[in-house]
Amino acid sequence: MKIRHLSILSLTTIFVLFLNCNRTGNEGSIAVSLQGEDWGIQFDPSTEILNPDFNISSLELTMVPGNFRNINHSYRGPIWIRKSFEITKDQHDQSLALQLGRIYQSDEVFINGVLIGKNNSPFGENPDLYSFGRPRIYPIPHNLILEGENNIVIKIDSDLSTSAGIITGPIRILTYEEAIEKNLYDSLVELIFVGFYLFIALFFFINYFKMRDKKEYLSFSILALIFSAFELARNESRFFLWDSFAGYKFIEYGFLLILPYAFLKFIQDFFELKRFKYQLVYLVFQFVFLLVFLIIPKPVFWYNFIGYWDIHLLFVIGYAVYLTIQKLKDNMRGAWIHIIALCYLLYAILKEVLIERGYLGAASSLETSFLVYLLLMTLALRFQFLLMKRKLQNRFDRLKEADSMREKIFFYMDAMITKPLLNMKEKLKIFREGVEKTKEKTILKEVMGIQSSIDSVMDDIIELSRLEVMKEVPFRDQINFVSFIKDVIPDDEITYSIKVHPDTEIYNSLDLVNSIVVRLVDFPPFKEFSHNDLIITQDLKGNVHFRFLLFHSNPKVTTRLFNELIESYETLSPNKVKWAIIREIARLLGAKMDFKIIKRKYLKIDLGLRATAPNQSQMPVKQPGIPPSSVRVPTVKEDWKVTLKKIWNRLKEIEIKLPDLKKKRK
Repeated sequence: MKIRHLSILSLTTIFVLFLNCNRTGNEGSIAVSLQGEDWGIQFDPSTEILNPDFNISSLELTMVPGNFRNINHSYRGPIWIRKSFEITKDQHDQSLALQLGRIYQSDEVFINGVLIGKNNSPFGENPDLYSFGRPRIYPIPHNLILEGENNIVIKIDSDLSTSAGIITGPIRILTYEEAIEKNLYDSLVELIFVGFYLFIALFFFINYFKMRDKKEYLSFSILALIFSAFELARNESRFFLWDSFAGYKFIEYGFLLILPYAFLKFIQDFFELKRFKYQLVYLVFQFVFLLVFLIIPKPVFWYNFIGYWDIHLLFVIGYAVYLTIQKLKDNMRGAWIHIIALCYLLYAILKEVLIERGYLGAASSLETSFLVYLLLMTLALRFQFLLMKRKLQNRFDRLKEADSMREKIFFYMDAMITKPLLNMKEKLKIFREGVEKTKEKTILKEVMGIQSSIDSVMDDIIELSRLEVMKEVPFRDQINFVSFIKDVIPDDEITYSIKVHPDTEIYNSLDLVNSIVVRLVDFPPFKEFSHNDLIITQDLKGNVHFRFLLFHSNPKVTTRLFNELIESYETLSPNKVKWAIIREIARLLGAKMDFKIIKRKYLKIDLGLRATAPNQSQMPVKQPGIPPSSVRVPTVKEDWKVTLKKIWNRLKEIEIKLPDLKKKRK
């Protein structure tokens, strides 16, 4: 079958071969095209139409190619068609042949009243008993065709209930070599399609043996194999292997009968559906029809039966569309791809039915549509496989994280809890030896204190281990930053100010942002400092910064804490575990932390988080009573100057009482 419509999804190899080899579209090589609406037609057994002097104007005109059964449904007998054509001198000098499309059922062809072919046999010397649906090539003897006007008469006989005539093109006179080449080319294109069907079938058949639970792989490969066999049984090259029209027709119809069942079976496996109630009965009926074909070995009867049977294919496709729409409502992955493939397949089947009955003079799209269906469903199946693989990988990663977390917990437990447990053991030993009641109460109190500290450390160890195995935050939310952070910061724990545009939004894990801010505010070493102020500002890119400024009168305390914060936590302590948690949260949030000592007594900690800021033109906030032009965003240096001045003013307010040395001397 000629392929004039290649889908975008057809592979590039076919397209390149099509461009390099296709010569059917070169109209300059065609001597005479005989297709058209100027053929005279006669429904009469009379042979008068063969007379060169026959008055063709007395005939009714018809379109060829076409199905003459649609013109006269009741007539059963020879149908004659006639047409005149011109041959130029250059064309007359060549070796010419007549090329016809698919004819139903038998034919006799006359040029200028002389028989040149009968039922696929040149010159009618050894006509085939059955050859309906096959293209014809009849050589034209050089001495028979005339330079100038000639006439062609074709006699059609058909016992087929739905078809009679030349159903498809081409109908033309051209050189014999070109006619043979074009027929071989059409067969080659069909074989290339079959090769792709077989490749897809083999690919999924091999994959099924690797993954036996993927039943859709097996049913998909069987579907592709059945259609491949169906197409091979229709290809013209089949007669090079075995010259039996009836044998190939039986094979063709056999695979066609079981094709709808294989199609439905694949859809059920793909969507994980149960069989419908009478599905096996449907399959049994197809084999019963095939058995009837064996009992009645008449290809004409087979064709007439299939001519009515193939109408139900539209209902099969319709049922498949219905199932797919149901899965679309369930938001099942792959349903959209399947509905697109089904629509094109439904179009091609409807088109094929109309072509076979002569209602539509166009090239078949059946091979192309089925290849598109296979390619799209290959895409859908591989997409499902990748999703399954991703789920397995995620499950493996979670198990790997759990193993890693368990190892880390055991490591931290050994480092952090061994010593308190040994201490508790000693205390309990003293308690069991029987001491005074006052000491008993003291020991029990100490044991309870150790237990409480172990509980606290265990919570931190589990949290640190959980954070360390996480690669990224699982959930992110977008929210207004100012309203969110006001609810997070504990007012009674720290003095803070927010200098961020009110429309700024943050997109991150809100739980982790909440956790890191609270942990920084409650970090135990910060309690040693007399002042801990927090300023939340915004840089020129719109990102927000949490700037903690801690003051201690003893520079050594500030330096010691600074060194503890920047060093690694190989040697563990409860505070180092808490700080490690803060660092892991910062890593997951994508935050940057910076530490700096200012004037030896001030420790600055800067935590920067990415945020979404409004336009820079909107950054200044209008304050009551101040013109908009005078409002500007304070710089980072100005923020710290204001903070330092504020702390200095507080220090001056503190009353320091010195001892009276004079009184002591007295």
